[in-house]
Order: sequence, then C-alpha cells, then structure tokens
Amino acid sequence: MNLFRNLKVPRPVFAICLNTLVTHLGFYAMTAILTVYLSQVKGLPLSVTAVVTMIFTVSYRSARFLTGPLLDNMDPFKCMWFGCLLTGVSIALVDFWQSPVLITIQLIIAGIGYSVRGLSSKASLSFVGSKDGNALFYFANSNMYTNGAAIAGPLIGSFLLTSSLKSFTLTFVGGFYVLGAILLNIFPPGCSLQGRERKPVSFWKGYQTVLLDKSFRKVLLFNMIGCFFFTQLFNSFPYLIGTYYNAPERLGSLLMLNGILVVALQIPVGRWMNTALSGQREGYRLMLAFLLFSVSFSMNAIIGSIWGYYVFVALFTLAEILFIPTIDAYVSNAAHPDLRITYFSVIGLSTALGEGIGVYTGLQFIHMWSIYGKLSYFWLSLALLSGLSLVLYVMLNRSPVHHKEEEKLWRY
Repeated sequence: MNLFRNLKVPRPVFAICLNTLVTHLGFYAMTAILTVYLSQVKGLPLSVTAVVTMIFTVSYRSARFLTGPLLDNMDPFKCMWFGCLLTGVSIALVDFWQSPVLITIQLIIAGIGYSVRGLSSKASLSFVGSKDGNALFYFANSNMYTNGAAIAGPLIGSFLLTSSLKSFTLTFVGGFYVLGAILLNIFPPGCSLQGRERKPVSFWKGYQTVLLDKSFRKVLLFNMIGCFFFTQLFNSFPYLIGTYYNAPERLGSLLMLNGILVVALQIPVGRWMNTALSGQREGYRLMLAFLLFSVSFSMNAIIGSIWGYYVFVALFTLAEILFIPTIDAYVSNAAHPDLRITYFSVIGLSTALGEGIGVYTGLQFIHMWSIYGKLSYFWLSLALLSGLSLVLYVMLNRSPVHHKEEEKLWRY
C-alpha cells in the first residue's frame, strides 16, 4: 500500500499504467520494424508486405467497433488480461509461419486482442476516475507511460531485428504482452471495476444510445478535429523534413524530443489542469490546446529553420499534452456507466477518421503549395484551420452541456 501512496495513484491505476507501459513497449517495437521484418526475415515481396501491414493496421483500428458493446457486458480488468494473452500469443506465432495468409490471420487476431486490451484499460481508468473525480490525472498518467514506451519501443525492435535471434523477433515482442498479463495477476486491482447493477448491453442498442448522446457527439467532433492536427507531426512533418528540407538526420531527435517532453511534462501539466482548469473552467483545456496547435504551426511558417523545428515540436507537444487526456476525461465523464467501453470504441473510430483525413489533407496541401513554391503556406494553412477550430469550439460551447447520468458540465 505504501507503494501506491508514494505514486499518488490508486492500486488499479498503477496496475493499468504498468500494463500500458509493458504492452506498448511491445507494440512500438513491432510497428517500428514490422515491414522490415516481413520483407527481410520472412522474405515477403514488397507488395505483399504492404497488404499484410495494411490489414494489421485496419484490424487493430476497426476491431474497436466490433468489440465495444460486447466488452461492456464483462469485467474490464479480466478483458485486459485476456487481450494481453491473445495479442502476445498471436504475435509470437507469426515467427513460426511462412505463409502470408497464416501470418495475416495471426496479425488480425493480434489486432483484435490489442483493441480489447486498449478499450478495457480506458474503461477501467474511467471507472476509477468517476469514483474520485481524478479521471483527467489518471489518463495523463497513462499517456505518459505510453509515450515512454514510444521512445524505447523502436530501439528494442531495432535491437531484436539486428541480433542473431532476429528469426524470433516477434516471439520476444509477444512476450511483452504475456508479461503484461502476468503483471495484472501480480498487481490485481483489489476491487471490482464493474458496476454492481448492470443491464445487459446489446450490440446495436449500445451504439444507438451512444450516438444519440448530444454532448458526446460534440466530443466526437472536436476529437476528430484535434486528431487531424495531431497526425501532422508524425506524417506531414517527417515527409517535409526528409523530402523538402533535406534534414532526415534531424527527424529522430525531433520526434524523440516530443516523447521526452510528454514523459517529463504530462504529470505536472495534468495536475495543473486538474486544479486550475477544473469545474466550469474545463472548457479552457481544449481552447488552449487548439491555440497552441495554431501557434506551433505559425512558428514553423515564420521561423522556417532547423532550430525553429525544435520550437515547433515543443509547442506542438504542449498542445498534445493538453488535448489527449482532456478528450479521454470528457469521454469518461460523458459515458453511461453501463456503456463505458462502447463510448471509448466510438471515440476510437473518431480518432481513426481524424487521423486518416489529416494524413490525406496534409500531403495534398504539401503537394499544392510545393507547386507554387510556397511551402511556408502549408503551415499557415494549418494555423488558420486550427484557429478556426478554436473559434468553432467557442461558438458551440457558449452554453453548458449537461449530462444527466454523470451530472457533469463542460463549458467555458
């Protein structure tokens, strides 16, 4: 018990965050080297590698929709344990198959397990946060551990792929998920993470209830908009750095700066938001995030030097630190107690849609402005869009939005 007091989080939150760290070490190790592993270790043609990778990506993104209401009928902590085992075993078995079809099937199953673990962990944090009102702080903790794994995971993946045991790379990766399941047994929640009186949730009725929630539809909109901007750092920005700015050697340090800042600042900023921007001031969290997105894009357009990129990443990371846990906390507050996982599955689809549109639009903007020789206008376009998003947020949130079950307000 002294351990949890020192960490200033309840026992279930510690268990979830530790599981998040370990499993995401495996996830980021795998995603960093999957295409190289399939082409070099498995000897798959590039076209087949592309298809297999695409199917895996679609599976762990879309499985959220298929599993959401079903998982709401189960204990989320047990679902986390099952998701870890399913993912770990499925990934490890890829090492023992040579057929692209069997490899694809294993990766699809792994994607389902990944979705089950992810949705269940968010529902568990939401449940604990709804009891003591600290959902934002708990989601900030989870985001910090995720970004810590994002820094170390690719290094682990690269080490495994270049070692003498490269044929067993995914066996070791799957081991991280199995270890995550073992840690859940070592550090059980110590309490039930499922409401005592629960009504059975049907698939379509669950989604109907969620999508008819007016306040949640607003969260979906601004989550999609925020993810549109968020994905620019990991897609448009690397493309520009490598293709037009001729500084690919700087990309690793720029993206590592993002991860280090999240790990260093997520908890103090989360605590600050939980105190200074709480109650009727909660709406200022997203306002500040959109403002920082706009300022960071503007800085890139104005400075336009390699050192300016580091300033851009720093400001962008602050916006990310504000945005991600705020959305999770909003979903947690809006979610009906019997439909927590369904709410998080729908927000996951909103995230995928925002990121997909963001990638396509960002690259199209780059192409358009490069034709005119005005690449700085790409950043100005994003700054203008994020500024308009801020105005839209202010306009749509002038009056409080009240949620009956949770009796929460999100307004400014």
